[in-house]
Amino acid sequence: MTVDPSLVLLLLVGCELFESWWQHAPTLGGVIENIRHWYRKNVFLLFAMHPSFWLVLFWFLYQQGRGTVLSLILVMKASDIVFKLWIVKKIETKSLSEDFKAMLTIPLSPWMPWINVVIYPALMAIALHG
Repeated sequence: MTVDPSLVLLLLVGCELFESWWQHAPTLGGVIENIRHWYRKNVFLLFAMHPSFWLVLFWFLYQQGRGTVLSLILVMKASDIVFKLWIVKKIETKSLSEDFKAMLTIPLSPWMPWINVVIYPALMAIALHG
């Protein structure tokens, strides 16, 4: 079975749009609250809400773990999820520093929640054709 790389790229754009849509908020704290919503429902459901991670993981395994850029994308996506979960856990245990709490209230630029729709597909295009 062969998978068309263009289809993978198109699916990645769609997955990134979906993730940006459900996480969208005017502040990083709002993004974290959206993530906490799904975390409280079920942590496995939260992981399911990140289909781009699963798509990249599938493509990484399909390519038999080859490709430095593909590995980079996978590490970046996993680190993003882990970091946000770390913040959620800190909020849940009320152990987030005051400085970090203040940072969560800073407004995000209008383009910031959507930057992943550009960065990850661009990196994937490089990985596909590199």
